[in-house]
Amino acid sequence: MPSYELIVAAALVGALTFYLLFGGADFGAGIWTLFAMGRQGQPQRALIDQAIGPIWEANHVWLIIAVVILFTAFPPAFAVISVRLHIPLTLMLIGIVLRGTAFAIRTHDISSRPDGFTGAPPIWHRIFAWSSLLTPTMLGIVLGAIASGRAAAPTVTYVRYTGKQAMISRMALVKLFSVKSLDRRSRSDSRLS
Repeated sequence: MPSYELIVAAALVGALTFYLLFGGADFGAGIWTLFAMGRQGQPQRALIDQAIGPIWEANHVWLIIAVVILFTAFPPAFAVISVRLHIPLTLMLIGIVLRGTAFAIRTHDISSRPDGFTGAPPIWHRIFAWSSLLTPTMLGIVLGAIASGRAAAPTVTYVRYTGKQAMISRMALVKLFSVKSLDRRSRSDSRLS
């Protein structure tokens, strides 16, 4: 019979896995808006908003579940992670909040702009795109620091969680989300033409 800790750890890993898998579409679409420019930029952004609109906020439930499991089942680990990795965790949370705000304003703002167009000012498209890049980057730093064991070191500085493993984890997450978005884009381009 598996122990209580093993069952809860499996649930924690499952919640993080679902967050990473389902977040690929969200963050990848956000990263893709960095490249949605020119004539096709606005139709691509509209397609991105339609594609992720119904599900973009629901994905954060997996992250909330993971944090609650970590906090309630493994308080010493939660304390170490939240204290020693507070900078990337805070930046990740800022990215999540900015991303949610930008998405809501982008998709629901119908006010007139000085340039004669309606909708959100272009700054909100950039905030959405850059925060979609910031969030998985910081998540990669956190997961890389945890996987390397550096988060458990007695003294952790920014140098500790910007090591090789954290950098590789960060680049892998951003690449994963970008590739998922490019795959969806190639299918959506055939629908646009």
